[in-house]
Amino acid sequence: MAEQHFYKGKCTGRERLIQATKILTEERPFDDITIEEIIKTAELSRPAFYYHFAGGKEELRAELVNQGLLDQAPIHDTRLAILEAAVRLFARSGISAATLEDIATEAGVTRGALCWHFHSKDDLLSAIIQNYGPHSILRPVVDQIELDLQNGVLLDDETILRRLAGGFYDAFTSQGDFARLAILLIYTHPQAARVLADRIVRGRKRITEYIQKRQEDGYFCKNIDANLFLQVIAMIFAMRAIGRGLNDFLPFANLSREEIIDQLVSLLLYGMVQRDRSPRDETAVS
Repeated sequence: MAEQHFYKGKCTGRERLIQATKILTEERPFDDITIEEIIKTAELSRPAFYYHFAGGKEELRAELVNQGLLDQAPIHDTRLAILEAAVRLFARSGISAATLEDIATEAGVTRGALCWHFHSKDDLLSAIIQNYGPHSILRPVVDQIELDLQNGVLLDDETILRRLAGGFYDAFTSQGDFARLAILLIYTHPQAARVLADRIVRGRKRITEYIQKRQEDGYFCKNIDANLFLQVIAMIFAMRAIGRGLNDFLPFANLSREEIIDQLVSLLLYGMVQRDRSPRDETAVS
């Protein structure tokens, strides 16, 4: 058992978790260390861990890398393989029907290796909610938009909405299994579904703030709910992911990515932009 080399009274909970992890990584790779071991070494609880690191072990990993306590690249991707396998199986067979043995087989690992990282299906589900979701893919798109604006790049509303729609398209295309799993959670794990919904709302906060700012400035109609507007964009692409296979039989199946984005943005801008303004208003977002 790793010896604790810190004084609890002089450390915050976050510092204790970081130091506990540092101690454990002196004995074996970070990816082989479980959250249970970290909180036991730090003498804290699981809720305390997620209070300080809402993004789970990956957020903790990022902090350790930032402090120079851990190499940038993971030593291996066993944990990721297990998570991806769990997402596929949960979405395909249902959470109750999928067993840990099934998940281990799907991931190409032993049951022991799976249990080293996750003690139960609830642990797996918690990690999936923390680390997966379209918001994780959409975030870099929003970051780039904000960076361009900060650097003085003139972006009109149509350009910004095209980028956002493209981000949603790519996110749901690559995470169709997660989208189907999210629907299952509503019926089988409502508490987990509420946690996921909260993460989605927080992940979209910067986009809704952009819409609200344009409303305050008089460029978008003030009677449109920013959250509902954003949900319309998300659901268009979410339904494509959920209905994978069925979409091939529908009339719009022949539309390309760019054609879908073009038509969606045109429809949304017609409803959002004040009638005395053009979608490509001469005043760009600043």
